[in-house]
Amino acid sequence: MERSFTVDVFKVVAAQLIVWHHFSAYGPMSEAMTLQWPQLIEWLYRYARLAVQVFLVVGGFLAAQSVMNKPMTHPVIHIFNRYLRLVPIYIFALSLISLVVAILRTDIHADWLPSAPTFSHFLAHALLVHDLFDIEALSSGAWYVAIDFQLFVVLVVLCNRLQPYGVRVLSLGVALLCVASMWWFNRIDELDIWAIYFFAAYGLGVLAAWAKRSAFDAAVFWITVLLAVGALWIEYRTRLSLALITAVWLTIKPKSRVHWTPMKRVVHRLANSAYVLFLTHFGVIVVFSALWNIGHFHDPVTAFALTGFAWGCAVGLGLFLHEKAEIPVHHWLSHQSKLMFLRLTN
Repeated sequence: MERSFTVDVFKVVAAQLIVWHHFSAYGPMSEAMTLQWPQLIEWLYRYARLAVQVFLVVGGFLAAQSVMNKPMTHPVIHIFNRYLRLVPIYIFALSLISLVVAILRTDIHADWLPSAPTFSHFLAHALLVHDLFDIEALSSGAWYVAIDFQLFVVLVVLCNRLQPYGVRVLSLGVALLCVASMWWFNRIDELDIWAIYFFAAYGLGVLAAWAKRSAFDAAVFWITVLLAVGALWIEYRTRLSLALITAVWLTIKPKSRVHWTPMKRVVHRLANSAYVLFLTHFGVIVVFSALWNIGHFHDPVTAFALTGFAWGCAVGLGLFLHEKAEIPVHHWLSHQSKLMFLRLTN
């Protein structure tokens, strides 16, 4: 799969916006900054979180490329591999955050801190079902991991059931589910713990990836875009508008090989570490909130400077854990899973 610099940029920008959204939502530094820059903090809180829609579209785009032209005769293998890709570093991040919260809880005294985890909490998170059973999340990004996995499962099941009838039928099936999400499911807030609520954005990403495969797939994508505009006319949603713009840009952007410059390599590394950053930055917020309280700070400028430093630390931690933990663990687990499946099929 050819690497797209556009996708890298989307992932980096979206990840940083999500981090700053959480900096505006949690901690005493946010309260101090609100006194000096209320409009900025309000914007970060209300709108920066919409960057999740970019992640959803990009996630669908990359997932569609990974399954394109591949037979889905063994969907369980693809689903299990996705689970191995998402969950090990996720559980490690939750363990790290839970430890940090346990150590610093008495220095923060805030209701936004998660409760002390039990074994059932961890088990529900490990199985990616904590929201389905209304179990308190152990971190701010836990919900997204579960939704990402659900969406991938839906895509793989669609591929498995519809591929035998041809790629055109598969494209139409994805488009129909995407449109159903836009026009109905995405308008029901109570469904936001299920993949069907988010398939509007994810499906646009899938169809965008397939749009350059053939004239038929391109037509399916653009018809879906028109139906998305209709869904926005019925009920305008900023999140769907952003998803639509992202998908259209991924489609119309000319495909070309990346000429790697030092700056593009930095963006590439930051994009690769975006998932770990997403998982771990809440722990950094906890640490710096405790430092703020221990230091008895109150000045908004100090709060902004300390938040900027915390942001840099979160990005650095994400890069470090991606390269020193996520990559080697993923490679080892992938190798072991291949050996296991070889034994089972022989």
